[in-house]
Amino acid sequence: MFFVNDHYYTLDDLEQQYTEFENTPHLSDCGNRRLAVCIPDVFQWLALCLFVRRKGGSIVPIHPSMPKEGAIRIASSAGSHSLLYGNTHTPIELSKQKNAREGVLVQMSSGTTGAPKCIERSWDSIELELESYVSVLPADHQTTSIVACPVTHSYGLICGVFASLRRGSEPVILTNMNPKYVLSKIKENPKHILYGAPALLHTLTHLVRDGGQFDCVMTSGTLMPSGWLESLKSVSNRVLQQYGCSEAGCVAIHPDVCDPREMGYPLPHVKVEAGSKENPDEIIIRDSEKTIFTKDLGFMEDGVLSFLARMDDTINVAGLNVYPQEVEDVLMAEPRIAEAVVYKKIHPLSGERVCAQYVCTQPIEEQELREWCREYLAPYQIPMEFIQTEEIEKLPNGKISRKRLGEGVLA
Repeated sequence: MFFVNDHYYTLDDLEQQYTEFENTPHLSDCGNRRLAVCIPDVFQWLALCLFVRRKGGSIVPIHPSMPKEGAIRIASSAGSHSLLYGNTHTPIELSKQKNAREGVLVQMSSGTTGAPKCIERSWDSIELELESYVSVLPADHQTTSIVACPVTHSYGLICGVFASLRRGSEPVILTNMNPKYVLSKIKENPKHILYGAPALLHTLTHLVRDGGQFDCVMTSGTLMPSGWLESLKSVSNRVLQQYGCSEAGCVAIHPDVCDPREMGYPLPHVKVEAGSKENPDEIIIRDSEKTIFTKDLGFMEDGVLSFLARMDDTINVAGLNVYPQEVEDVLMAEPRIAEAVVYKKIHPLSGERVCAQYVCTQPIEEQELREWCREYLAPYQIPMEFIQTEEIEKLPNGKISRKRLGEGVLA
């Protein structure tokens, strides 16, 4: 069935867990209820998710690191009737109010551009996504999905776990994110597709030794710096990238990415629209039920979707657009820069201006950075403010909120 770290769970284990759920009153009648789940046991979480889906109920996954009061707040905002928290099987009752619909997977958007939104997706729509996803993914039943990302998020849960089970493979789900442990699992499963976030993949790249090689690697969630992608490709047979959003799941896959901006070819079950390379525009996703305006800026060329930036993150300097990734790539090409993030701040007189935070491995003067940027960037792209930091602040999901970093007025 699947592994969680080194423990193998069989179909019998799953059916036994289902029987326990059937004998638990607040779970057996979950068909018309919405259950929030914040528990550390990954097997129990996945079993609950599959059980609730079978019953036609709704489930709200919450990352197990969330404090109790935070979990209650999220569960309540998602319209949950009850919350399972921690190691106890006694639910926290929250509401008796009926929701407009049940039979959904409920997730919260990342909230990088504002307050998190409650996103509901029907199980039927997820089934359609899975069918479409598996049909184009260059992996067969002998390819092991190694899921090194949270399975409370759609990337790990739907694309990592559910898609693997759909194609008849037994996924390896990792909660131990020690890079050496992750590499040991890769070595045990030489024919694999590794699901991870760019930061983890970058760390693993630098730990590969003795001619070690990744088979297939999937990245998603945020643009990977060009230098990171080049290093990853040098130790991988193939690097894939996927693009999607909370409202629709995965909508595009690139089978062999060379440019981090290239998200890939739209999946068969959706229609994706964007601008041209000369005139980028908002990425719009249409499926059989709805039209989604993503607030992502991109373009289509030769059937491939490319992503440039969140529209809210694009920096308008005196009428000229600056895309943060372009500036970040230049900064990170400087050998002493380990990580960089570019964002906008508002100058009271001149409007939006480019700013940057960076982490360096050796001392570097700001003037040196400016000289470096002048070699590769137009004057309007060069950051007005450079801030050196020990670590760039990230959200709990591993993403960077450029909006948060840009709060305040540029002096």
